[in-house]
Amino acid sequence: MDKETFAALVTKQQRQLYRIAVSYTGSSADAEDVMQEALLRAWNRRNTLRDAAYFSTWLNRILINECKTLLRKRKRHVLQPDLPNISTPPPDEQAALLRAALFSLPEKYRVPLTLNLLEGYTLQEIASLLSLPLGTVKTRVARAKHKLEQEVSSHAQ
Repeated sequence: MDKETFAALVTKQQRQLYRIAVSYTGSSADAEDVMQEALLRAWNRRNTLRDAAYFSTWLNRILINECKTLLRKRKRHVLQPDLPNISTPPPDEQAALLRAALFSLPEKYRVPLTLNLLEGYTLQEIASLLSLPLGTVKTRVARAKHKLEQEVSSHAQ
């Protein structure tokens, strides 16, 4: 795979990668760092990709592995609280409520829900990406939707 093809495929998938990374890390700065590491690893290992049709899945898997690596490292260190990003405009109240509710979910529910609803992956694709049984993914997505609904309705009242 040449440089131009790789760049074009990454550019096409950039927003999706960012959303997945934020879903895992909970921080835009960490998400950007993880994306850089994942893209570097993908570039260095681009010759291991057997079929270019699976580039998106392959790159998502690399990104998820990098996110998990960061989270493992984070458990070993005490981090400062995440400071608000001043450069971004303040979200409207409903979006802020939904975002807070989404990030209040445990990672095991938040990630499959994000992949399904925001990224459009099928449950089978999510099971493959996360190396989980299909039944587990179905259960986690359903529970995440239920918990998200409860969280939003409790704050709305």
